[in-house]
Amino acid sequence: MCFLPGFLYWNNICGMDLECLNREPFYYTLCLHVLALISFPINLFGCYLIVSKSPKNSKYKYRQLYVQIVTSIVENYMTWIGGGYYLFPMVGGFNTSSITTLVTNPHTSVVFYFFVFAFELPALLSCFQYRADSAAELDEKSRIPSIISYTICFLCHCYPFVIAISLYLSKLSPEEQYRFISTNFPKCIHVLENPEFIVYDYSTNFWLGISGISTMIWTVSYALYFLFLAIRTVRTLQAMRTHMSIATFKLHQTALLTLSLQVLIPSSLVLTPIIFIFIVVVKKLSQYQEIATDTTFLIAAHSMVSTIVIICCSSRYLEVVRDIFCLIPWKMETKINPIVERSAKF
Repeated sequence: MCFLPGFLYWNNICGMDLECLNREPFYYTLCLHVLALISFPINLFGCYLIVSKSPKNSKYKYRQLYVQIVTSIVENYMTWIGGGYYLFPMVGGFNTSSITTLVTNPHTSVVFYFFVFAFELPALLSCFQYRADSAAELDEKSRIPSIISYTICFLCHCYPFVIAISLYLSKLSPEEQYRFISTNFPKCIHVLENPEFIVYDYSTNFWLGISGISTMIWTVSYALYFLFLAIRTVRTLQAMRTHMSIATFKLHQTALLTLSLQVLIPSSLVLTPIIFIFIVVVKKLSQYQEIATDTTFLIAAHSMVSTIVIICCSSRYLEVVRDIFCLIPWKMETKINPIVERSAKF
């Protein structure tokens, strides 16, 4: 093993010390399946609440449902349909699901997973745009021109296809995989015998680098745009506060706060492991292989956490939880103007 402080020094020998398992540890698959058993009913219940317990005339619920469906598919795919065990700092691993093995190959499974995952960005964009448009109805001067909004939305929906195409083209041939592993991870040469194994290398195939750069450009750009829409919405609400009822103002405010929490909290579960894994891969810290792989449990739980945030931020949904499961002993009192409650804006 290599015990150098990898966060401080680049040491290629650390990568060569990586010893790969022939198959995933028992606890790894067990944790993924337990997580699936817990998250699936929670996410399904979240879809039920959004569809049946949101205001009947609400159009925003379809944006929320968009997010809910995409994140649920990602989580279900990662936990039991197409789960994988990763051999960091090698950008590779093998499939742990017999379901995916029967249907497709590991490379196609990876491409499909990231293709669906990338749709979370346009799904969240649709929610932020709706909140901004709802506030803009109070002040038309603050409305973003439709041509700009549609263009931004279109470019955001291009992102999953850019990722899928670049990842699909980043596949290494069997000879390239053998050359790469024998040179950089000689103790892992036996994993090539596993038909469910796949590995990638940006220096051998530049398309992997393009997918990474594209991800950084799109996510950073749209994260800043989300922040811009949130600040613009808050300023519009503050400027028009005297022109609306207290109940209407609070509904706008609560909806934006819920959306912000729905982005920030689950995103922390995704970004924290990704940053740690990036450091392990770049610094070739093979001693942290198992820890880096286990951090993907946090990514797998982000949809469930998003659903919990939505439920906890809505008194309407909490009432349903209390009535069905008797988990909340006190009575929730919702003081909302009936006219606002029936409004299609929320």
